[in-house]
Amino acid sequence: MTEAQIKEFAEMGMSERGWISNSYAQIEYLLGDLIVHCREFPVYNAQTGTVSHSAAKRVKKVRAILALDGPLSPFADKMTEVLDAFEGNDDVRNLLAHGFCSIHYTPTGDAGFVFRKFDRAAAAEAEDDAAAIIRTFRLVDLQYHRAQMVEQAQNALAVFVGMYNSLGWNGSL
Repeated sequence: MTEAQIKEFAEMGMSERGWISNSYAQIEYLLGDLIVHCREFPVYNAQTGTVSHSAAKRVKKVRAILALDGPLSPFADKMTEVLDAFEGNDDVRNLLAHGFCSIHYTPTGDAGFVFRKFDRAAAAEAEDDAAAIIRTFRLVDLQYHRAQMVEQAQNALAVFVGMYNSLGWNGSL
């Protein structure tokens, strides 16, 4: 690969990485926004006191809200689908958002993005604070994850807009 080809490849991969992170962030924000909006319903007081900066904690709070009989009950099935899909992509998104990236390529033109990130869970299990996740993504892999995450973000937004409109929160997104 020439230097220009490597640069073009890097830019394409980083664009895909950005789309993946952005799509995930859209859903993560919506979960926090929902927690804030649910403060108007006393039945959800225990779940809405704070908005965590942790996506996993937001998911946990929204799942707890959905488990209660309240104004969000009619939306529980659709919201559960959104949450399940969101959680299903957490590992990939976390690695792409926080991982160190290098490009490896061959003289024949094959290339991939190698992401490395320290792994807290593996470190605790192995009692080795240097334990890391190392994963290679070819451009086609990143394109696949982008398509999946963009679709999930679009689906989530449609669910949130429908729910917000039904609850009288029109125009708040």
